[in-house]
Amino acid sequence: MNKSPNHNIRSKFKDSTVIFMVVHYNFECVRLTLLNILSIIDQLEDTYLILINSKANSKIINFLDKIQSKKVDRIDLPINFGFNDSINHYIKDFINEENLPKTVVQMGSDILFVKDDFTKLIDAICHLKKYGTLSLSYENNSCNPERNALKPKSVKAENDKLYELRHTFLCPVPGGIMGIRGEILKNDLKFQFFDPKKLPKRYWRVAALGGADASLYNSLKWKYKTAFLANTKALHMKTRSGDVIDLPESWNTYVNNLVKNEDKILSSVFQ
Repeated sequence: MNKSPNHNIRSKFKDSTVIFMVVHYNFECVRLTLLNILSIIDQLEDTYLILINSKANSKIINFLDKIQSKKVDRIDLPINFGFNDSINHYIKDFINEENLPKTVVQMGSDILFVKDDFTKLIDAICHLKKYGTLSLSYENNSCNPERNALKPKSVKAENDKLYELRHTFLCPVPGGIMGIRGEILKNDLKFQFFDPKKLPKRYWRVAALGGADASLYNSLKWKYKTAFLANTKALHMKTRSGDVIDLPESWNTYVNNLVKNEDKILSSVFQ
């Protein structure tokens, strides 16, 4: 993997939150997703974005070149490694016991959510020790990836706080945005986020690209529970066939504010 000019950031990962995002195509989704997550991490302490350019097109690369945040570790790959392999190789090369994050999040390049919901997710991941993978709930549109989600249930964590969770029935939470504790990455996954041996057969021909959520679920399902965090909402902007949807009216003001402040966000002065 090519080293980022901001590679010293990796020494700060210890006990922090790191977010993986891989970009390859669909500029408009990538643009909005990046503007959103950059604006969020700029307002949070000890939160970093690992941005992997998996042989993206020139329009996306030109956009990435405008990002000035010191909280982003950018990696440029010479070929399209795909989502799973890109993240696995980064962890293998750059994350170990010495800089082990407290929480590890992976997100797609077609997801929007607000800061308050993201911080709720990180808090839940940290304190719900019986749970492996946790996710935000999703906007119920044509791109909603939720499957087999049960009704909300109150669960008390080790901090005596009650969390409203929507458990899944015999299936993973989708990979749009999901996270685990760093100790799980180390002790249970042995620093391999997505084990190719745990992929369902239908993903074998596209092992580098698909099945990340299923692989993680299969690796942890006998030891940990899986759930969506209720009363949160993520917007999935792209269908399984790759079509980008029109944004719901309820998101227009939020998205317009991101676009309006694009220059400030990219220069890391957005508050």
